[in-house]
Amino acid sequence: MSDPDDLPAPVDVLVIGSGFGGSACALALVEAGLDVLMLERGPWRDTVPVRSMGIAARSPLPRGRRGLLRLVRTLRGRWLPGGRATLNRHGLFDIHLDRGLHVVCASGVGGGSHVYGGLNERPPDPDYWNGIAPGLGAADLEPSYQRVLARMGSRQPLADDQLPNMLGARLGANPAFVTDGVDGELTMGLAFPETPGQPRKVRTADGVERWEARPGEDGVLGSAGGGKTTLDFAFLARALQLGLKVLDLCEVSTIEHGADGTYTVHFVNHHSGRREQRTARRVVVAAGTLNTLGLLLASVAAGGLAPMAGLGERFGGNGDFFGYWKLDDVARDLSHSVPARGLLRLADEEALGPGRAWPMIAEGALPTPASLPLGRRIARLLSGGSFVAGMGADAQDGVVRWRNGRLRIDYRPDGSAIFARIRDAFRLIGERSGRRIYHFQTPITVHPTGGACIGADADHGVVDIHGQCFANPGLYVADAAAFAKPVSGPPSMSIAAWGDRVAQGIVVATG
Repeated sequence: MSDPDDLPAPVDVLVIGSGFGGSACALALVEAGLDVLMLERGPWRDTVPVRSMGIAARSPLPRGRRGLLRLVRTLRGRWLPGGRATLNRHGLFDIHLDRGLHVVCASGVGGGSHVYGGLNERPPDPDYWNGIAPGLGAADLEPSYQRVLARMGSRQPLADDQLPNMLGARLGANPAFVTDGVDGELTMGLAFPETPGQPRKVRTADGVERWEARPGEDGVLGSAGGGKTTLDFAFLARALQLGLKVLDLCEVSTIEHGADGTYTVHFVNHHSGRREQRTARRVVVAAGTLNTLGLLLASVAAGGLAPMAGLGERFGGNGDFFGYWKLDDVARDLSHSVPARGLLRLADEEALGPGRAWPMIAEGALPTPASLPLGRRIARLLSGGSFVAGMGADAQDGVVRWRNGRLRIDYRPDGSAIFARIRDAFRLIGERSGRRIYHFQTPITVHPTGGACIGADADHGVVDIHGQCFANPGLYVADAAAFAKPVSGPPSMSIAAWGDRVAQGIVVATG
């Protein structure tokens, strides 16, 4: 433990986590002139943009002969001694296996932006933010959406982009599918080549080098060239120039609210193996929904934070349900593409049944066979098949608890009709295409929501409309743990917009 007399003076704001909420929040805070420190449990990733930023200590993305060893950071489950096993602190994925719901999240500076499908979508429901709590609505978030979408360089693909293996081009001859316009309807955070088919290295407005998007190089195992826009260079490069301090490989264990109103954050510095602490006048928790809940629950259990009514309740998985579409395409390498290629829709969606709306189902590329040493058979499956992701409104009625030093999820998927609808939609797609979609029975989410929900007051939520905890003034939640309902679509831009809004509230509060 650090000697308190040797600790630096308290910073204005300490941000825990560098995902969509944390990075957007940190940038807005330093732009306002605040002194900000960011702690991230994962490493900087070894990519073209990060190298050009002058970051010396970098960890490889999962690639090549040793790629499998770099995939998993931590496994969590009731069946593991102590509830968790850390396999590689530089690993890319955290996997939490529990009853009713499995959760997968990313580790590294830039958080989930390394592994997401590059989709920069607003909520499918334009009224998503309306009705959550008085004083909060869609109009209040609109300036934040505009800021984060502009920084991500978000746009929809054009026919002139000539992207390979897009959904509409492949299924256009099958009248069972709706294909008109599907190739260009998804907004993406990709640097589309200025000259189609000829990607080149370019420099951003912040002076960062990146490659324009290269098919098959910018997927769920990271974007080594920077063709997919990730937060480490889209937000943090600028924030570093403005004075943000980032401590990577620093894993926070607890937060303690002091009698003087400041917060002390306790963490393990994995560079040195030492336990350290830093103090701040305000703390923003944006470690990713499940990790944020674990940190808050552990801190309450340790007596560092005041109890928060409702903490851990109203937790869900955004209706996420994933599958593998076994297309057996021998004519094309379907992994040679952009991460997401369109939305799957049927011409006869009423076949799903009366009153059952067709869910959002995105289709995308699996990792290239050359990424990992998986053998010839798996390589054929990857190159000849597709990844499908269903999303929708689950009941968000799960509970996350802290028991005997372990994080546990109590979630019953049978209580959410969305999963049966997606399974039935998968079945119909398989029937119409003649190619089956395979899936697990237990939902796997990469977009958990809730557990520290926005509310009108302490009786109806954990945080207020600016993200500040009712029971712990000066403590904020800036990720999807604050979401009182599922986004029902890709939530990354909504998380970033919320993080930006949280920052605006802090700036006003600091005067």
